[in-house]
Amino acid sequence: MVLDIDHFKEVNDTYGHLVGNELLIALAKYLLFHTNPNDIVIRMGGDEFVVFLKNVHDDLTYPCNQLMSHLNEISLSHHGMHFSISMGVYTFSNEQNFDNIFKIADDALYHSKRNGRNRYTIKYQK
Repeated sequence: MVLDIDHFKEVNDTYGHLVGNELLIALAKYLLFHTNPNDIVIRMGGDEFVVFLKNVHDDLTYPCNQLMSHLNEISLSHHGMHFSISMGVYTFSNEQNFDNIFKIADDALYHSKRNGRNRYTIKYQK
């Protein structure tokens, strides 16, 4: 799963980089809290995160919906801001390399962004 904050540049431009950094830290903590201990959460850079969900079987919509639906738990309300994320999700086998997995998940992320943001796109391995 690859995800990023929608319109993150506008957050930095409007509220400043300190608030942008506060949002990144809050999102990282949120992802760690809402994933299993054996899952892997990585900040790739900027506002982009990669999450490897282990032991997820067929229904990827459930973890995606869970992550999206609880975003309001991230409170930066003292800044009066609201934000959303977009996600690209890809199922893969252990035989694939990271570059290929990341490219497909990243393509799914940009599909989400082109179709309105604040959503996820799942691509299944063929």
